[in-house]
Amino acid sequence: MGNKYKFTSQDIAQIREMGLKTRDVEKQLSIYRRGINYLALNRPCKINDGIISLGTQQKKELVRLYEQESKYNKIIKFVPASGAASRMFADWHALIKDKSIAEKPLEKEIIKKIKKMPFIPLIEKDDYGQRLLKVKDMKGLLKFILFPDGLNYSWLPKALIPFHLYDGKDIRTAIEEHIYEAASYITNSRGVCRLHFTVSEEHKNIIASWLAKIKKIYEEKCRVKFKIDLSVQSASTNIIAVDENNMPFRDENGMLVFRPGGHGALLENLNKLDADLIFVRNIDNVVPSNILKKILPYKKMLGGFAIRLRQDIFEILNKLEKDEYKGKMDLLARHCNKNFNIIFESGFHKLTEKQKKRRIILALNRPLRVCAMVRNVGEPGGGPFWINEKNSTQSLQIVEGAHVNKADASQLQIWSRASYFNPVDMVCCIKNHRGEKYDLKKYVDTDAFLISLKNEKGHKIKAQEMPGLWNGAMARWNTVFVELPLIVFNPVKTVYDLLRSQHQAHK
Repeated sequence: MGNKYKFTSQDIAQIREMGLKTRDVEKQLSIYRRGINYLALNRPCKINDGIISLGTQQKKELVRLYEQESKYNKIIKFVPASGAASRMFADWHALIKDKSIAEKPLEKEIIKKIKKMPFIPLIEKDDYGQRLLKVKDMKGLLKFILFPDGLNYSWLPKALIPFHLYDGKDIRTAIEEHIYEAASYITNSRGVCRLHFTVSEEHKNIIASWLAKIKKIYEEKCRVKFKIDLSVQSASTNIIAVDENNMPFRDENGMLVFRPGGHGALLENLNKLDADLIFVRNIDNVVPSNILKKILPYKKMLGGFAIRLRQDIFEILNKLEKDEYKGKMDLLARHCNKNFNIIFESGFHKLTEKQKKRRIILALNRPLRVCAMVRNVGEPGGGPFWINEKNSTQSLQIVEGAHVNKADASQLQIWSRASYFNPVDMVCCIKNHRGEKYDLKKYVDTDAFLISLKNEKGHKIKAQEMPGLWNGAMARWNTVFVELPLIVFNPVKTVYDLLRSQHQAHK
């Protein structure tokens, strides 16, 4: 690819310092010029058409399978946790800035809600916080909660925000709840529970310090040994920002502006892990221990289902290598379609035995993911769809709204019929039947990037994101969607979500 933009020597030095090459940045610029490639929706997934609904007996069998096999598999819980908590508190920042607020009922209501928050003990034990509560100073309390002179929650990562309060005194942050939860189903035969959190460079030290402080406490509480690792999103996954004419945007010092590549950049972090099964779950989707009891069987069920599918795939691949399916390729292709959602090209039946065998091996020998799906109740985010591929086949994908051409009436109509939602609760199998790790970067739909308009210090810019971790970054994985009840999805997007019933803790 020719270099369509003349970078200065300063630009080249800046690009190299980030671990990038000029050709990488030129490729990013070419994507801006080309624009978004929309996915071709065929239909939304539903029960028995892309989404599996398991019966009570099946669930019990899968839970039992997971409990038997998990101790002898290398399992990790992978938690994207790099987000700052600032967006959680957007409403409170607006209240602080609003000079017109003089409504006592509103102030009284806000203070009433603050007193129910899981971090209220931290306010009450501070002398200044006590005074603010006593005089009912709403804006003073909000500033105390959000700014550096107080709790500084606006700067903290969401991982370290108190999410739950047990018996009025025991506060647990989001990261603590993930650790407690993992002990219930990730622990191996040696009593070791492994977790991996992706964090921002800005917050890495404070999270590491917090973990050092609480690790021993939770090892005694949960009677396990925790192995917890942190990683940051590599600067080499950052993407150049451009102006409205698709030219590189520069700051006031003339430096190129780069922005994080979105959660799809975390594929690099995932790719470095060594595990048989990886449970993926967002940092803000966690519940107190009293509700965890209801959710835990579904986690084990997903794990058991992933193990069963993996066993089936490995058996088929091993037998294919031994040439034990002679004359049964069409039957095997139907099995792949029914159990792994693999659709072969329309002319598959005309291929020779050898060609069919090669197609089946290529289709099966790739990473596997089992993803939970819940009924759509209006939450923003992606959902499960059948996608038309260029080679006359279809695939299962988790689609975001930005990947849909809503100017096309037929595509908009398909998008609007979706009845399921992706809660980001999945199990990933990243090794083949020989125990070798896949290179996950080979299974990305490199066209599934996003471009959005942003504001950079008063300037309109375009920002690009890499294919999302559970979207385009996993587009070429084998994918199975499983229906789960809405109880498994309890995100904390705003501070008021902490007051929902599913976040009320008791021992």
